Amino acid sequence: MPKEKANWSTDAVFRDGRYQTKEIWADSNGQDIHPGIGYWVGGNTKVYGGALFRLREKDFDEVKLHEGISPAWPLKYSDFAPYYDAAEALYQVHGKQGLDPTEPPRHSDYLYPPVSHEPRIAELDKAFQAKGLHPFYLPLSVKLNEKDAFLSECIRCNTCDGFPCFIDAKSDADVNCIRPTMGNANVRLLTEAKVTKLHTSHSGREITTVEAEIKGEKQFFRVMLLSSLAGR
Repeated sequence: MPKEKANWSTDAVFRDGRYQTKEIWADSNGQDIHPGIGYWVGGNTKVYGGALFRLREKDFDEVKLHEGISPAWPLKYSDFAPYYDAAEALYQVHGKQGLDPTEPPRHSDYLYPPVSHEPRIAELDKAFQAKGLHPFYLPLSVKLNEKDAFLSECIRCNTCDGFPCFIDAKSDADVNCIRPTMGNANVRLLTEAKVTKLHTSHSGREITTVEAEIKGEKQFFRVMLLSSLAGR
């Protein structure tokens, strides 16, 4: 994604859709849709607000919806809990354990303290608590150090959710995951590559080849299976 003054321009970001795809999709009635997504490295995390919630335990159970029944997952929250821990550390999620009454079990508190409330939100927080409600801090993935502003990449500007971060202070998939790998000799980043098909093994259980379109040309990338790696 370009790093430019327009990153923080409300008109450029929201009115002009500067960083959104120009693709036109269709809804179930065949009407045109202009999706609010971007295909930059890091995907929509480049413009997200960084609120990273865990799914709740009941989300993995059978859920009855208006459209039908969503079957229970073969895995449960407890299976994913260690990976949530690792992901929150990777994305530098700030939060506070024990305030959200719907929060699923955790092994430990967040590694980073919660982001302090803006003045008006602090007033609402106190008012809600006075009425017996349970407001809580959002789990936010941001590079913020409120104890020492000189060590903080985030400056708490007014252009966060929905905007690209001009100073790379969001903990997004590009900044926190892709860039740290780019110095490795065995890593190559291909941009503007559209994956069109995944080819599987005869059993259908493993993906063996990724078919992609790059600059109008079809290319195939072989997937090295873990079982193959283990035999080497």
